[in-house]
Amino acid sequence: MPIKFEITMTDRVMCNFMIYHTYTHFSGIFGVILGFLALAVAVHKVMGGDIGGSLVFFVFAFLFILYLPFSMWLKARKQVKKTPMFQKPIFYELTEEGVRIAQGEQESLNRWEEFQKAASTGQSLLLYVTKMRAIVLPKDQMGEFYLPAVKMISAHMEPSKVKIRGI
Repeated sequence: MPIKFEITMTDRVMCNFMIYHTYTHFSGIFGVILGFLALAVAVHKVMGGDIGGSLVFFVFAFLFILYLPFSMWLKARKQVKKTPMFQKPIFYELTEEGVRIAQGEQESLNRWEEFQKAASTGQSLLLYVTKMRAIVLPKDQMGEFYLPAVKMISAHMEPSKVKIRGI
């Protein structure tokens, strides 16, 4: 039985996806580690009386720990505002074949075997078409179709590709 729903992309949803995508990969995790190491060095330098030297490390800590998520939020806002596709609702239909996406006159089908990975965040269900591109389905907009969608995804994708938590 097909599962049909409509999604409207928002800044919050896009930012949540960008943060998940960044901080589940090596570069994002490494950036956080560097940020906390810089913070530790800064605190150590302050305690040793080197206020000037600590300032440089506080700046690095700020950049890695706070500025990166803030810049992702700005980028998400800009992307949602400037991408024509996100200005109108997108219709999704999960079928035995795959995920059909429709908007206006355009329609496409991604077959289940084409998906690289299925994952979830606290706010969204993610279906990665490539390592960098995903279909983002906000849980709150899916409503009652969330659990049936998870079941369909789990039934049609290889278990090793499904990383959906909190079911």
